[in-house]
Amino acid sequence: MSRRAEEIEEIAALALAPLVEVAWADGHVTPGERAAIFESAKFLGLDQRSRFCKSTLKRWLHEKPPIEELGRWRQALAPALEVGESRPSRKIARRLLDEAIRIAKMDERPFEEGASLDPSAGITAEEKRVLDALQAVLESLDLAK
Repeated sequence: MSRRAEEIEEIAALALAPLVEVAWADGHVTPGERAAIFESAKFLGLDQRSRFCKSTLKRWLHEKPPIEELGRWRQALAPALEVGESRPSRKIARRLLDEAIRIAKMDERPFEEGASLDPSAGITAEEKRVLDALQAVLESLDLAK
């Protein structure tokens, strides 16, 4: 594997960890959440056949990873994205937050009263905790704005 491919996998793993944590926040990962995370991996440049997708990501989506394994993203994501205020960094940051919110809302019932009015409808307290942590990391870089 080339050094560039290794770097992509490393950054993608850091970026996907908060999405996986959001998916597991309610105790299980749905097929829709799983598909959304694989879509995000593709957006980040990961091939579904990459070593990371075939081993680590699949394992993370089928067996709940230890909190400390997923929690590493909080310390490591900011430096990985801190490549300056580049357009790609902003795009990745915004996409990460949007994807995390979309994954958190996947359990929402679309016809619940107020579902279309309340932006936090369908988001559990545990999911909100992870979303807030991700937003804080991204805002510390001033990239999510």
